[in-house]
Amino acid sequence: MKNRILLILIVGTCFFYACDSETTADFPTQIIQDSHISDSIFNILLDDAKLICMDYYTNEEMVEIQNIEFKESHIAPILAALQIVYIDSVSFPALAIKEYDIHALCHQQLYHSSIEIDTSSLYLKNWNRYGFSDHLELDQIIDRFDLTLDSIYKEYYSVNSLDGINHLALANQLKKFSFIKNAESSNCIGDGSHIEILFFEADYIHLIYSYGWGDCLSGCINRHYWELGIHGTGLVEIIDESGKDLPKKASL
Repeated sequence: MKNRILLILIVGTCFFYACDSETTADFPTQIIQDSHISDSIFNILLDDAKLICMDYYTNEEMVEIQNIEFKESHIAPILAALQIVYIDSVSFPALAIKEYDIHALCHQQLYHSSIEIDTSSLYLKNWNRYGFSDHLELDQIIDRFDLTLDSIYKEYYSVNSLDGINHLALANQLKKFSFIKNAESSNCIGDGSHIEILFFEADYIHLIYSYGWGDCLSGCINRHYWELGIHGTGLVEIIDESGKDLPKKASL
């Protein structure tokens, strides 16, 4: 399986590139949905791209980790690469990735965070009851990111967003308000399949897909890996495949 190079046919305007050894093509820098990807799958892959970006920002200590919104110019190339892999109907890794439904871990981290408030403050009670806090700076954040608040118990609330955003950065912003005692992004509970990025350039992205199984609530006992290089031309390079043999029937 090592060092095999497969050509995959990409249907869609953004992926019509010549695939030869002397040709390079940059990934799109605007979010474009491939014609073979359904809306539901596109949204899942979009969240995958955001989570991959968030991990990359953190690992590389990039200033973007402080931004609540993800830059489209960062997300789009990764999303394009994910779509190329997803619509590949030829290579075994791509088929297995779809069969075992492999995506980035913990999508809930893009949609939920929690806060603890000062019980004497009316701002969070207003937000929970009316949808706005009556605090100008906080309401600007609420309105910009379309945030809702749900009471969990006593002083604790869940902050929810309709769109996937960087809730780690949001929590850091919310902690700056004196009436918010603490704010945290949702914890990633358990383990499972994942997609990680090693590095990317304008015309090349290096991804590792992994499938985990066996007591994943405590940390998967077994894991299988596919290391792929995706080129902007639509070329998928199978760099390596390793780990435990895949189970015949997916079971966590």
